[in-house]
Amino acid sequence: MQMAKLISFWEGGREVGRLEAAASESIARFSLVGRIYEWTAGAESQLRGAIEKTLTDGIKKARLYLSSEGGSVFATYEIANLLDRFDDVKIEVGALMLSAATYLTSRFHTTVKKNTQGMIHMPTTTVSGNAKELESDLKLLYNITANYLEAYADKTGKTTEEIKNLWKDGDHWMDAAALEKEGFVDAVATAPAPFGERDIKALVACGSPYASRFKSVAKMQTQNEGKMDREKLIALYGLEADASDEEILQAARKAKVEALKYKEAETRRKAGESAEQAKRATELVETAIKDKRIGADRRGVYEKLAAADYKSTKTALEALTPVPQLTKALKSSKAGLATDRGAWSLDDYLDNDPEAYEELKVESPQQAKALEDAYFNKK
Repeated sequence: MQMAKLISFWEGGREVGRLEAAASESIARFSLVGRIYEWTAGAESQLRGAIEKTLTDGIKKARLYLSSEGGSVFATYEIANLLDRFDDVKIEVGALMLSAATYLTSRFHTTVKKNTQGMIHMPTTTVSGNAKELESDLKLLYNITANYLEAYADKTGKTTEEIKNLWKDGDHWMDAAALEKEGFVDAVATAPAPFGERDIKALVACGSPYASRFKSVAKMQTQNEGKMDREKLIALYGLEADASDEEILQAARKAKVEALKYKEAETRRKAGESAEQAKRATELVETAIKDKRIGADRRGVYEKLAAADYKSTKTALEALTPVPQLTKALKSSKAGLATDRGAWSLDDYLDNDPEAYEELKVESPQQAKALEDAYFNKK
């Protein structure tokens, strides 16, 4: 089943995690891998929309594959709340179940792999500001900590004091057996989870005492993944059953070259599309500025919007009412003064619409000079 990316989590200009989804006839499947970072209104809308569609289609069961070092408390809260709309939710944990990820597993039935690593600790935050602001942030942190204690207690059957005792010295690490024994998960599957480079880095970054152990495991997995038997390679490259090792090697090289050519062509195609999109966006915004629908100071904002979603931005711009040139639309309200500027003197312009007089000097300098001559001769 092909998973489609719903949300990317970014930190420091790089993707650190992602949430993907797919739906079959009876089950909605989700995959949450990596760090759960900044949560936006757009991310919430994407996940909510996907879930509402599956519920509308009559799908009431959800399955989540989870391998995460944790991250944002509020993002995790919202993901759990949205998943809770399903009647039946089960989580399958891969390599990692750390920090905020354990809040998700505390809310739903969870199965871990034999080599899953789990970790809980007290929620943390970064604060700044004056004394009142610090007090407010501290109150929020106390509330979050209470939420986690309650969630862990409900899942494990322990008291909140027993949970506090587990994390009182800092990060509390558990392997699969300990996770099941302590009640943080419901079952342990027999097959181990694959540990990749990202998982190892996450363990190291979190200060896990098990990081070095899994480096060798990941290396062995990578080596085994690279060893495909002859029959599979022959079938993959469409060779004769008695193909030699050299023929298999040549086919592999050819496939690699073709893949590189395709990648280069795709890169060129995407670059061309990007340039064309940028050109269309610029032209659209220039037209809107020319038509007085937006000011020139909004150029950059609308060009970015148009590059990301041309159709919606075009519709939005066309719906804007052009701003009238007020200096030409204004009429004098001065008693006894004609509304036709053709009868205005220089006094009339200066008293009632000096901007119109500046325009007159540009558009009709002879008329402006005549007004000035009349004004000064009168004096």
